[in-house]
Amino acid sequence: MMNNSNLYILKIPGWLLLVLAWVLFPDTGWSFSEKPIHHQLEIELEPSTRFAKIKDTIHFKTFSKGCESFYLHAGLELDRVPVGWQMKPSATLGLNEIEIVKSDACPETLTLKYSGVLHDPALDSEDSADSSGFFFSGESYFYPQTKRPFSRITFEMQVSLPEPWQAVSQGLRNEMSGGGRIVSWKSSHPSEEIYLIGNRFHIYETVHKGLTLHAFLLKEEDGLASQYLETAKGYIDFYSRLIGPYPYEKFALIENSRQTGYGMPSFTLMGSRIIRFPFILHSSYPHEILHNWWGNGVFPVLAEGNWSEGMTAYLADHLLMELKGRGAPYRFQELMKFSNYVNQKNDFPLSEFSYRDSMASQAIGYAKLLMVFHMLRAEVGDEKFLKGLKRFYKTFKYRYAGYGAMQKNFEEVSGQDLDQFFKQWIHRKGAPEICLKQASYVSSEGRYDLRLTVEQSDPVFKLKLPVIIWTTSSSVGEIHDLKLDKGVQNFSFQLSAEPVAVQLDPYNDVFRLPGLGEAPASLGQTYGASTVSAVLTSNEKLEYRGFAQSVAKQQTIFTDDAPYSEGSLWVFGQNHPLRKTFIKQLKKLGVEVDEEGVKFSDRSFPWIDHSFVFTLARTGRKKGTMTWVVAGNAESIPGLIRKLPHYGKYGYLVFEGSAPENKYKGTWPSNPVAMQKVFKEGSPRSLPDQKPLVSFKPFPK
Repeated sequence: MMNNSNLYILKIPGWLLLVLAWVLFPDTGWSFSEKPIHHQLEIELEPSTRFAKIKDTIHFKTFSKGCESFYLHAGLELDRVPVGWQMKPSATLGLNEIEIVKSDACPETLTLKYSGVLHDPALDSEDSADSSGFFFSGESYFYPQTKRPFSRITFEMQVSLPEPWQAVSQGLRNEMSGGGRIVSWKSSHPSEEIYLIGNRFHIYETVHKGLTLHAFLLKEEDGLASQYLETAKGYIDFYSRLIGPYPYEKFALIENSRQTGYGMPSFTLMGSRIIRFPFILHSSYPHEILHNWWGNGVFPVLAEGNWSEGMTAYLADHLLMELKGRGAPYRFQELMKFSNYVNQKNDFPLSEFSYRDSMASQAIGYAKLLMVFHMLRAEVGDEKFLKGLKRFYKTFKYRYAGYGAMQKNFEEVSGQDLDQFFKQWIHRKGAPEICLKQASYVSSEGRYDLRLTVEQSDPVFKLKLPVIIWTTSSSVGEIHDLKLDKGVQNFSFQLSAEPVAVQLDPYNDVFRLPGLGEAPASLGQTYGASTVSAVLTSNEKLEYRGFAQSVAKQQTIFTDDAPYSEGSLWVFGQNHPLRKTFIKQLKKLGVEVDEEGVKFSDRSFPWIDHSFVFTLARTGRKKGTMTWVVAGNAESIPGLIRKLPHYGKYGYLVFEGSAPENKYKGTWPSNPVAMQKVFKEGSPRSLPDQKPLVSFKPFPK
């Protein structure tokens, strides 16, 4: 999933209704024996006004406990109410309820004809869809949706619209002859909702191992289309081998002028600017492809928590880095995200995560859960973890599954009792704080007795903590596992060679809060701090006022003095009084600042037409970070305001121009001082190679 966008779309009213129904009617459960509801839709649509005439024939199963009823958007007017049915306003704002009049027998079909302006949740009611296309989903209620929880749908949809407009949805495409353009989509595999997306697309198509692949682009760009279609082949093959067969009839990249990034059944909707960034092909794009398995192939039970984002992040974003040998630093980055943005006030357990609506919720539902899946893998072993993934997918394909079903699945595969694991990591908030309190050894007759004291803050977590021990016999350390379940614990090791050093969690395998000094200062720490102030001098006040007001949680201070409050600081302007403090600290880190510009170890940048952002730890006894922003010109400030939240892991950034465009970035070195003890300075130390989850890659060459 894209770092900058909410990639797994949720129909907010729909899932709220689903959760409510689950609470009110728990006996309905999520019965997998119920057949999906099938829609036969005929739609005549005028894109410029979003006015549509619709006929929908619904085929559904009757139930022993009452007849079926549906919701339809209140802005749509029925030509007539079919005999035996009635329509009335719903208690849910903006919807009408269609239900059967009390009868001895429940019908199994319902045909409705209705018309009106379709609701596009991304647009204001006055906006025209003509300039940005249209996007209708379950949240639009452009088709009748059942009130029952955990329902699934299949459909056939015929859409008539004027040239040169194209309509896109799930399933297989067929273009028919007739006046204007008539396109049909048929989705035989169950999904949660129906999508209808349209614009003036240029269509590219290929077939890969019997699977149709599309690219719907807003311009004719053969090279861009070819890149995305060829890349999709590699990742679809990769995840089919890793998890199981691709679940839908086709896969499509759909370009969106609204700059979104969503993963839906059988397609991804990604913004125009986004798809033209070269790194997206092997970062956000595979994440969206994988959502066809997790989230759109197996549906999360939101009442238990949305596990699909963390699972997708683990098997896309993380696994692809792990295959490059960069799994450990990537996991540390995720630990930093949680530490930067989550605090006691905004924390909540994973069982309460439904979708991302803030940096804190993203750090919980993505970063924390990614780490929890990594620990589950360590708990059951790689082979059983992979077997469990395949079994979970095969068992619940096109069905709903929550954490309860997931726990049972991995228990049956591994033969282990995972109740304590799931209770602690899924249903409990917080993260452990761990440090190596003491380490010492004594020698006796060629044997070395190593003693470690590990401390964990209250309330304690039960976990398996790796420790690496280096000795004089080898520069490659040896990994051991410590079982933690107390605030303070002592551990002993008998070694045949003298210890050189020890370090806890050397690969960042455990979800925890990085210790003091271990986490280098980063921009995300300033954004995520609970107390944040912005400091401006009088001569910089007008230029940076909007920036300061957008980031300061507590106060914006206009001063030439320095009575700075506790917490993190935003510091603006090249000539701020804190300039000398920053320059002094930056020099210690190898960065030179003078009247001409800024010189790093390998590059130099002038002040002219360049913007600089530096985040450092506050000096003295003040806790928190301070971020110094020097804009190249006033025109660059709106772009910096928009872009900087996406660079949270970095300690220094350089941008060029008014756009502005990032030219240089990096993180400060970390120091796991609270996690290690070095007995012999200068002795060579290296980590054993960490085996990735799988040996095969999406693109072997």
